[in-house]
Amino acid sequence: MAVRWHPDKHASKNEAEKKKAEETFKEIAEAYDILSDKEKRAVYDLYGEEGLKGGGPPPREEKEDERAAGEHYQHFQPGGKRAPTGAGYAYAGDPSEFFASFTKASNQRQRSYGETPFEGSGGLEEMLFGGGDNAYFGGSKRHRRSHVPERCCSVPCTLEDMFRGRTRTMKITRKSLNPNRPTEKIIELPIRPGFKAGTRITYSGEGDEVEPGICENIVFVLREVKHDRFVREGDDLHYEVKVSLADALCGFTHDILMLDEKERIKRLKKKVPVSNLTTQILPGEGMPISKSTTGEKGDLIVSFVVEFPDAELTEYQKDHIRAAFPKGDI
Repeated sequence: MAVRWHPDKHASKNEAEKKKAEETFKEIAEAYDILSDKEKRAVYDLYGEEGLKGGGPPPREEKEDERAAGEHYQHFQPGGKRAPTGAGYAYAGDPSEFFASFTKASNQRQRSYGETPFEGSGGLEEMLFGGGDNAYFGGSKRHRRSHVPERCCSVPCTLEDMFRGRTRTMKITRKSLNPNRPTEKIIELPIRPGFKAGTRITYSGEGDEVEPGICENIVFVLREVKHDRFVREGDDLHYEVKVSLADALCGFTHDILMLDEKERIKRLKKKVPVSNLTTQILPGEGMPISKSTTGEKGDLIVSFVVEFPDAELTEYQKDHIRAAFPKGDI
């Protein structure tokens, strides 16, 4: 949601739409600030937004749980006293800094199912010909919880495979009680643009014949291979630019090699200073949305890592930096 309402995504809109996006983005930052803080959350859960922003609950006999929340609320005010009405919580943060810190923290988490073969149940909605437990594949209904056994096969896929789409040729070796049933079979496995790690593609009755006339279902589970440039989160891509302190202050140009089959470069031109909290959203430059019929894509979210010197600066360097940035000029 934060990505959806980020001001960068609405830069080309009219003034009214840009203002709405800015206000909504700020509201998201405020909600995150409240819900991620246990003390603020406790007051909000008991007294709502009005009680939180109005300085606490109105005077009345308190129950034990309400008294606990009131004690939490006192932590917001100097000297542990409740503020009078109108002197309660007010969001004073920078929504852009919230977004930057949130996305950087998110980058530290594993965003795909791909690092273990069968982790989670994600990707079911990406099943061929629909999603969910009643999905169809090749005209036969899929019964995941039926008595028919399954054989799961992990299929490593690069981010390029999931971006461009491709067909994998899979060779199945199977046991058969029927001598007329081949013990080997070649299956064409279609990987559509936008498929996610964890997506399951089922071929009914193509595995071992466990009883006369009853054969295993073969389930291919897509596993995302770690990429050297991008990190995927849903339909969005995250990209990190390392930049020297001098370039961060003076501006720089950086080329991003995209995932298209035909080489394509996305060039960033930064003229204003960037910091470790700076982010830039490039709408429509993320992963294809597999269920879209109009070729929609997610976004590319670029963050910056400024490399500071490890050693102490010389007095000569310090003097020049101070001369370049007199007090009051920054």
